[in-house]
Amino acid sequence: MTTLMVENGLVYVIFILVYLGMIIGRFPKLALDRAGIVLLGTIFLLIAGPFSKESLLCNIDISTIMLLFGFMIISAQLRLGGFYTLITRKIAAFNGSPQKFLAILIIVSGSLSALLSNDIVCLAITPVLGEICIRKELNPLPFFLR
Repeated sequence: MTTLMVENGLVYVIFILVYLGMIIGRFPKLALDRAGIVLLGTIFLLIAGPFSKESLLCNIDISTIMLLFGFMIISAQLRLGGFYTLITRKIAAFNGSPQKFLAILIIVSGSLSALLSNDIVCLAITPVLGEICIRKELNPLPFFLR
């Protein structure tokens, strides 16, 4: 086996492990989330040697990272300012069937997730949605699984 084949095989193994970790969300016995798994995979690629630090740094699109960072800041400020709570309560004021309530919730949360950080939208809407489902005596499961 040539050195190039071994390095390519190692890159494939690291790539597959990182993607498995991203799909699963964590590896057993490791206190890492998805971001930590990606960072660990990058470190392994640097240590393994098929890529230089310079070539990895050249492939980072800083404008995309800054755009995502800006979205996260805006989303966090909207959550802290109570915007998501206001939107969810406005949806709750709708007096229709549970199916229409679910449809409106899907449209609004999907629209917000398209414009802002999906994680923060979900984290901000979920507790208020649970409170609304309890108050309206609805099964919260279909609403949480939207």
